[in-house]
Amino acid sequence: MPDPSPVSDSGPAPIGPVVRWPDVEPASMLPGIRAALAVGDQLSAAFYTLDPGAVVPEHSHPNEEFGQVVEGSLELRWTDPTGPHTAVLAAGEAFILPGGVRHAAVAGVGGCRLLECYAPPRTPTAPTAAPSTEDR
Repeated sequence: MPDPSPVSDSGPAPIGPVVRWPDVEPASMLPGIRAALAVGDQLSAAFYTLDPGAVVPEHSHPNEEFGQVVEGSLELRWTDPTGPHTAVLAAGEAFILPGGVRHAAVAGVGGCRLLECYAPPRTPTAPTAAPSTEDR
């Protein structure tokens, strides 16, 4: 759910059929949040590590977003036409958010490791508090 800055000066991991996350250099995106990024033609993926209590500020982007909690837990908050929602996701649980939905997150007491995918692909940037926060 984090929305990090570009991963490194060299850019996202090269396109290829296999992404070995331990070999992709992670970058510090926001306080307590690190991410590695891989980008293809139709989809991008980011592997995030969030320290306990790390906060992803509310933001939105036009890309559809899938997130899978791999380890730990994540409190996800989002607002859609039916109103505000909150869910606490544990390892093995996932979410799908349509493009344009405002959302935020907080890592659980044990932190969180999270795999996210975006379509169309995007190079995430750090969210700001501005209501119109969007990126590619």
